[in-house]
Amino acid sequence: MPNPQTWAATKAELHNGRWRASRDPAEVTVGSRIIGDILIDAYERLLRTHARGVLVDLGCGKAPYFGIYRGVVTKCVGVDWESSIHTSDQVDIKCDLNEKIVLPDAFADTVLCTDVLEHLFEPQRAWNEIARILKPGGKAIIGVPFLYWIHEAPHDYHRYTSFALRKYATAAGLRVESLEAAGGLSQVLADLLCKSMRPGLLQSLVDRACRTALRVSMRKNTRSDTPFPLCYVLIAAKPRLMAAASASDENTRATC
Repeated sequence: MPNPQTWAATKAELHNGRWRASRDPAEVTVGSRIIGDILIDAYERLLRTHARGVLVDLGCGKAPYFGIYRGVVTKCVGVDWESSIHTSDQVDIKCDLNEKIVLPDAFADTVLCTDVLEHLFEPQRAWNEIARILKPGGKAIIGVPFLYWIHEAPHDYHRYTSFALRKYATAAGLRVESLEAAGGLSQVLADLLCKSMRPGLLQSLVDRACRTALRVSMRKNTRSDTPFPLCYVLIAAKPRLMAAASASDENTRATC
């Protein structure tokens, strides 16, 4: 990040030793706190387990998860679109993620891509680029919504089933290590209820009541085959054998 000293918590905030969705409505609307809490709980767990080395945060915006991963990686690079509505001084590289990520091959140990793929018109190209910039053995941490409303229109193009996520990852040459549904039917209904209400005291009370009633962490709702997923989180690794195969191909061409 170009300005870690000026970074401040935005979408995610630290509360009682755990990260959660911000309670500032300017950062996270009341209607989005349920999905925010669920996803941030997942991202914190997965980042602490899998992130390491050089991390590339794709579609980073204000780098809302920098507070989580800065203690477990050695370097972080923020990448975002020039016209992103979340543009901030935490962006190192500006490029269109529908095209090429302006980073060299095998650059990153970890790629974080959260709530971004649904906004890309050419998702396979992005998956291929993620695989390209990952080092062999590196991992991608991906998060996408599923049963969720239209947002950031008109740049909201896709909702991905677990089957589609596996297909895209595999087509890019990545190995899916885990794929979890974050939230089920009760979370979907609570999210829709809160979003359908006008902002105000009643919405806040309903949001609080729903979150109190649910009290279900993502760790208790991780079946990827649930028929009503609120969102998905995926870990995909770049096989180490890809490097050996590429080197072998280069040697073969060199001797021809």
